[in-house]
Amino acid sequence: MSNYQVYNAELNRFPVVFDLPHSGTTITAEMADALLPTAVLANTDWFLRELYDFLPGLGFTVLENNLNRYLIDPNRDPNEGLTGDYYHLVYAKNTFGHALYQTPPSSWEINRRRDQFYQPYHQQLQKLLSIKKDTFGKVLLIDLHSFAEYTHPFNGPTADVVLGNNYNQTATQETFDYFQQHFQSVGYTIGDNFPFRGGFITRHYGSNPGIRSMQIELRYNRYIEDRYFSEEILENWQPQTFNMAKQRLQRIFQQLAADLAANRFSF
Repeated sequence: MSNYQVYNAELNRFPVVFDLPHSGTTITAEMADALLPTAVLANTDWFLRELYDFLPGLGFTVLENNLNRYLIDPNRDPNEGLTGDYYHLVYAKNTFGHALYQTPPSSWEINRRRDQFYQPYHQQLQKLLSIKKDTFGKVLLIDLHSFAEYTHPFNGPTADVVLGNNYNQTATQETFDYFQQHFQSVGYTIGDNFPFRGGFITRHYGSNPGIRSMQIELRYNRYIEDRYFSEEILENWQPQTFNMAKQRLQRIFQQLAADLAANRFSF
């Protein structure tokens, strides 16, 4: 399997690129050998490739990562550290704080992973964004994710969907309002930038001239199964929950395609 999958790379129907940086589950044999027997690669964006598989058919350009975020995380800043917790390129612990390796990867191994897996993903994403920007003069990057529970304490209810534009720094309030309205129209509750204001990809690319970006986080129980999720690896979904979510998302992004084609939506 290649590092990533690209759909509609040369089709410039819309000034939009979708990317799914945490959608993959593949790791290398070397990583598998180095993991502890107790290691659990939890909190992947499970089944997002299957959930959003309708996007290319609508004419959108899509970049999907095939590799597990635990191999190396493309949604992390390479300048913030090589290995450690889940704010680094390579995690020494999983998102539940449990060790993954008897001996964490060396700096040589992390640099190898960065060269072989991290940089090609970003080179491809930058290429897709540049093509759209050259064609349309601007481009909207939509960064698709999912989550089990909030990562920070919060007194209120957990939203179904969290929209992140770094508090209007990577996309306008009008763009935020557009997506909020359409997600609410199909029955989802919305969180405003908390606790997910946009990761490295949203903030990095959205700070560039001509590029706007929005992160969309969908809660596990709204598309996988209506239950609590713990430290686990998931292998399937509950069909009724999954199909209902896909139908709702199709309505949202079909409307986005129609609004872009009719110049009813500008970012």
